Amino acid sequence: MFTPARYIIVDDNEGELKQLADCLQAIGAPCLPLKYDVAEGIDAHHLRGVRLLFLDLHLTTGAQSSDVAQASSVIVAMLEEGVAPTAGPYIIILWTKHQEQKDAFAEYVMTNLDAGKRPLAILSLDKNNYLGGAEGGKLAADVGSIIETDPRLRALLDWEMEVLKAAGTALFEIGNLVTAEDRTATRFSERLDEVLSLLAFEAVGKANAIADPYSAINSALIPILSDRIANQRIGQNSDSLWKKAVTKIENIPAPSLSDAARLNSMLHIAAGSTEELKSGNWGALTLLSSAELEDPPMMRRFNLPAKPMLSGIFSLSEKSDRVLSRLCVLRIGASCDYAQSRKGPVPFMLGAVVPAEAKRREGNLPKAEIVTPPFILSNFEHPVRLIFNSHLTFTMVPAEFDHWTPLCRLREQLLMQITTHGAQHSTRPAIISFRSDGG
Repeated sequence: MFTPARYIIVDDNEGELKQLADCLQAIGAPCLPLKYDVAEGIDAHHLRGVRLLFLDLHLTTGAQSSDVAQASSVIVAMLEEGVAPTAGPYIIILWTKHQEQKDAFAEYVMTNLDAGKRPLAILSLDKNNYLGGAEGGKLAADVGSIIETDPRLRALLDWEMEVLKAAGTALFEIGNLVTAEDRTATRFSERLDEVLSLLAFEAVGKANAIADPYSAINSALIPILSDRIANQRIGQNSDSLWKKAVTKIENIPAPSLSDAARLNSMLHIAAGSTEELKSGNWGALTLLSSAELEDPPMMRRFNLPAKPMLSGIFSLSEKSDRVLSRLCVLRIGASCDYAQSRKGPVPFMLGAVVPAEAKRREGNLPKAEIVTPPFILSNFEHPVRLIFNSHLTFTMVPAEFDHWTPLCRLREQLLMQITTHGAQHSTRPAIISFRSDGG
């Protein structure tokens, strides 16, 4: 129900923990102070959504203050356990009396912490400057300044805030559908239920809304939320911040193949590790198993055996590329049919996952195919492309594919490009016509 804390302080000294927490609260940064216990540590689960992590370097009371490796290992173990791989970038700000040890700590963390959980930067505040009494104003000012140190993180925090603001506005609009007369202790909640039920019903129909009301409400609200994020007015300070954070547009270097593949994957690929993914989901991509590549199922669906497909249908000219390629199927169909769980056979399109730089017979490529940009996909060591041929569409009933395990899901923008290409190709008009000798 509650969003994970974004600003977190970890210290084994309760007085110093409170001092920093009070200063963060004073500058409007809601924070979660966690007192480190030598025997129990902290509940590392609290770190799963951290953006700014204030850490005392020496959390183990009584340990040698000169032993940076031991102190750092305690923190690395805490970060390994607590920081979620999908949490996004964060900054560590050391809150320490041993400022001279910051570089050694940073080197230890960046060497020993899993790459996916490493901080964007490691900064520091010297406790010695603030423990002399009435230093609250100076600490508050310095904390505010250090939060602004990295404009990239600050800009991403600003974007995250805009998303939350857009979500709040969407919730306001839903609540505003309940009239003033219905905003009573006995009626408000019930009337809100009726509003949500109407949205769910109209989005996907009665049966589907009853089966999965969350997805039904999402179908109605996500377009509104997306529009809000894209079009809500940002403040002057926000505009200035983004200009400081994004500075290389005029001289941006061309991405390498691997970098381009990672960017494309972020934009267009949803991994099964981040969502509940089923083979019947709209856009689900599944690698065909050995059993599905046998001649009987392939002939039944395509009137073609699997063995020559990579060289014939998908035009891969090099055997080495064919060895690294896999046939796959993509769950396609109309979005409204999927959203409303239409009964009947489910449409799929056959494709191939091929090395991004695979050599092909360029002079003989079919007009029915569409080739994606390069991606990084699990199960493949190097960047790949997806090739789909709209001639090779077929249908199955759920009993035939429910047991399959999808590799990933193509997001809507790419999926619609593929399905639209297939629809346009299959419905292209043609006429009988004659030309004279002169053309």
